[in-house]
Amino acid sequence: MKTRAVTFLVLICATVGFVIGFTSCSKLKSDLPIAATGELAVHPDGWASPSSGANFHGMAIRNAGWDMRPCKVCHGNNYDGGTSGVSCLTCHTAAAGPENCSTCHGSATSTAPPPDLEGNTATTARGVGGHQFHLMGSTASAAYTCAECHNIPGGVYATGHIVGSQAQVVMGNYLANLETNASGTPVIPNPTYDPVTGTCSGTYCHGTFKNGNTSNTVTWTDSTSAACGTCHGNPNGATLALKALPGGTHEQSNTQCSTCHGGVVNASLGFTNPSKHGDGKLNLNGQDKPF
Repeated sequence: MKTRAVTFLVLICATVGFVIGFTSCSKLKSDLPIAATGELAVHPDGWASPSSGANFHGMAIRNAGWDMRPCKVCHGNNYDGGTSGVSCLTCHTAAAGPENCSTCHGSATSTAPPPDLEGNTATTARGVGGHQFHLMGSTASAAYTCAECHNIPGGVYATGHIVGSQAQVVMGNYLANLETNASGTPVIPNPTYDPVTGTCSGTYCHGTFKNGNTSNTVTWTDSTSAACGTCHGNPNGATLALKALPGGTHEQSNTQCSTCHGGVVNASLGFTNPSKHGDGKLNLNGQDKPF
């Protein structure tokens, strides 16, 4: 009898405990967001997955005007876990973690697009355009820095960094504004970017220099608009030499560019040293001189 009484008492206690536990868990689950997996969650399903669309945390941050500071409340000032115990640095391994430039645009090899803020990678997209052509240089030109066109912010939340839907293009640095022909009538650039048409004009880099095509306009998303002859010479010339031949006071009788500019091009007009082209100096007989 004693054994039966003890067993019965245990069953009663277990039943009461189950009822209390079930009630408590039910109340808890009704007070917190529940993921589809059945687990308790602070964020919706797909929060960490780019393929989840609207639920991806990158989209939420974008919709918040790229403000990641609220994340620090739970994940810590350095995003290393904080009170949540979940570190953002597991995925965001670059310097500054989620606040690294390449988190929003660019890649591990370059902080400039592609991809852009919309995820575009094609150069025909406004956010991509000629970024890499300018920054990495090419077989025909020197490499430029971001500072030639933009004010480089000291951080994500620096004044002027996130303003409206388009990046600020100020073109306030050295090469864009380089004055030439100091010994005669100076050619003074007036760098201008038109955000409506996506065109650039008035820069030293694209023709506003001595014997250059000072009225030249280039389209940011069209690399053909900067073809040989557009910055100096005649893009409709019958030969490559005629396309490249500058007008104005430039010598017209000799179309063999390498005779004087052999430090930049060879006899076939292939660039032997692209870094000497568009670098702000006139390479004449192997020597860099001011225009």
